[in-house]
Amino acid sequence: MLDEENDREIICASSIVDSNTVAEILIPDDNNSVLWKGYYTDTTVKIYFTLNLGVDKETETLNFIFNKVEGCLQVNRGYEYYFGSYAGISALTEVEVIDLQITEWDINKMLNGKVTYIDHHDKEVYIRDFKIAFTEEDYVIENTDFNYFPECFSNKLPLNIDLDNDSVTDYQIIAEETENIGNMPNYIRYTLKLISVDETINEILSPKGINPPFPVIFEPPFSSENTRKYDANRFNSADVRNALDVFYEFNTPYENYNFFLNNNLTNKKEFANTLDDYYLVRLKRNNSYFYGWIKIDFNALACDIEILDTFLNTNANQHVSVD
Repeated sequence: MLDEENDREIICASSIVDSNTVAEILIPDDNNSVLWKGYYTDTTVKIYFTLNLGVDKETETLNFIFNKVEGCLQVNRGYEYYFGSYAGISALTEVEVIDLQITEWDINKMLNGKVTYIDHHDKEVYIRDFKIAFTEEDYVIENTDFNYFPECFSNKLPLNIDLDNDSVTDYQIIAEETENIGNMPNYIRYTLKLISVDETINEILSPKGINPPFPVIFEPPFSSENTRKYDANRFNSADVRNALDVFYEFNTPYENYNFFLNNNLTNKKEFANTLDDYYLVRLKRNNSYFYGWIKIDFNALACDIEILDTFLNTNANQHVSVD
């Protein structure tokens, strides 16, 4: 049967089997077998299995969502969710579902069948048998309360900083917006960071003598001695840890995966402790250098960012420090 509205086939059960069968083990293991799991809403059914990938608790979950259509089911979509934990950036990738066969669909109680899909890693075709027994505890209400970056920070950024009080902005804290249309599903990446309006005269400093990626956040005690600046083309490179945080915002229907990195790959150590956080900067004026700092308060999950204080040493070529 074909749904003429969205040109997707509606699949009904082809036979009846014992609905008391337990959920099928996909990959048996003495300690941690991989099981098919699932839940249902008023309009959809979701089945999935999760693979553990590494010592940092990274996982990969393959998901299939089916629409409920008059006692039958219809493929809505398939996708893979990689959870990066502390080791990498979490990611979504759509999976092409080639075929769905249903042996049994006892509504909201038992789903038994076979799904055929193309794996986006190796491009191979896989056929997976599935068998999931549902209980009333597997019923969920679809979430519509999603996190969006503009609702969190758009009315707070950019923050303009005039360090030398000459009515000209020297630095800004901005949200750099990058649209990724090559990934499916598409998403927008918002990168919160400090930038210089003109890096030839307004520099952002980072410590010398450490391995990349070089940090730009300082915590007491620190001094502007033994620091270095970065040119614009270098400052934005992977060698410099310049992002306060990064927010990933996915297109419909993946908004429930919108997330902040929460500093896991940026400045986790700095923002997880109770120490004050600073940028060290240097202004070049009339062939002389003037050192200063910008003190910030930042909490991504609380949608909070604030310039607490600034300081500029008006004595040329004299370093600054905070104890």
